[in-house]
Amino acid sequence: MAGALIFVTFSIYMLYTSENEAKRLLSLRKAWHPTRTIADESAELTRIRLRVLILYAVILTASLWIFLSSLLILMELSNRNREAERGAQVSTTEETSRSDSKADPSARATVEGKSSTGEPAVLPESVAGQRVNTEEGASQAEGRVRPSSPSAQRAQVRIGQEGAPMVLVSGGTFWMGINENDGLRAIEDCKKIAKEEAASCYGWVLSAQPRHQVTLDPFYLDPYEVTNRQFERFVQNTGYQTTAEKEGSAMVAINGQGWRETKGATWRRPEAGTEVFASRRAYHPVVTVSWHDAEAYCRWVGKRLPTEAEFEYATRAGTVTVYWWGNFSATTRQVANIADESARSLLSVIIAGYHDGYVTTAPVGSYEANPFGLFDMTGNVAEWTADWYDGLYYRTSPERNPTGPSSGQYRMIRGGGWNNLWYGIRPTVRTGAVPTERNMAIGFRCAQDQPK
Repeated sequence: MAGALIFVTFSIYMLYTSENEAKRLLSLRKAWHPTRTIADESAELTRIRLRVLILYAVILTASLWIFLSSLLILMELSNRNREAERGAQVSTTEETSRSDSKADPSARATVEGKSSTGEPAVLPESVAGQRVNTEEGASQAEGRVRPSSPSAQRAQVRIGQEGAPMVLVSGGTFWMGINENDGLRAIEDCKKIAKEEAASCYGWVLSAQPRHQVTLDPFYLDPYEVTNRQFERFVQNTGYQTTAEKEGSAMVAINGQGWRETKGATWRRPEAGTEVFASRRAYHPVVTVSWHDAEAYCRWVGKRLPTEAEFEYATRAGTVTVYWWGNFSATTRQVANIADESARSLLSVIIAGYHDGYVTTAPVGSYEANPFGLFDMTGNVAEWTADWYDGLYYRTSPERNPTGPSSGQYRMIRGGGWNNLWYGIRPTVRTGAVPTERNMAIGFRCAQDQPK
């Protein structure tokens, strides 16, 4: 408003004074050069007046540019101050959460073979009989914050239609995306590790900005990725054909050659070779499935794919650190199945010194659960979510229960897989792929709304 008033006032001033100023300049010119005659004083006066107007316009443009630049700087400083104040509030909430968790052990999210309601949790054979100690995981994860919904802080197990457990993820408010400082550090880390992907480093960081608060209602989520055995039951009962089976090929990681489109690669034969059941991978996550395949399976079992926001919230599991286990990568502690020494023959870049024990996928639940009692939210396979992908979506994303753009070209993939490095498994990383994409590093899990 003030800028507009200045512009109008200055414009009136220019029109009012330009003729007088032109006459004054013409008089000075005559005084300085008395011997020089002017053939047409009227035309010369018009030319001088035009030059005066141009000068005034240049001055006004420069003034407006300086004003707008100063305004943008002030707005940026104001936003940073608000960000700092909100960060301080989160820190206060964190301290309160730690105090409350000491006083009330039941506030921790746990899944230890039984639900909080006493229902037995049906675990895959690969992890049957193992006690999932999320108490230890919760104590080692830094920066826990209490969900904003105080009525449901304990993760509960619900038996889904296919006989697998589902964890009730308490609703709450969390920071989604990556802030400016962390984003710059993440870009530098990414560029150091994989210089040939520098453009991608900038892309995924910028798509995860601005950092913003999101509030979610409670929802159920599969604690494990959908396995080959579960997907087989779906195929046997419905006669479903996957995208790879219909089109006859999929992307395969081949020793010394990288990723190649390979004929005959399907969910049963991800490498176009030995069947997963013959190679004892019944309880590995199903891969080489498109978004359409994942959506069809979840619909068949009466569920749905999780939204992008739900996936990030569940991956963070109430923490405010880079990963749920802390701010730094863990080279001695096996926390996830990612691009390790075992995959050196398949991948051009790996994490030197890290060993997770598997070249590609691992049986679901092979690594620590996060504080919500969820397994492999980070690593093993990247996972399809329900949302369309839009790199600018965070600028207009609603604050409550966002479900992504209404349309698009790509579907959202989250979590990172056995082929990703430390920067690629951050909970903020957003990746898009065409819905028909299928390869041996993408799988999924299902979600479900909490009954009202």
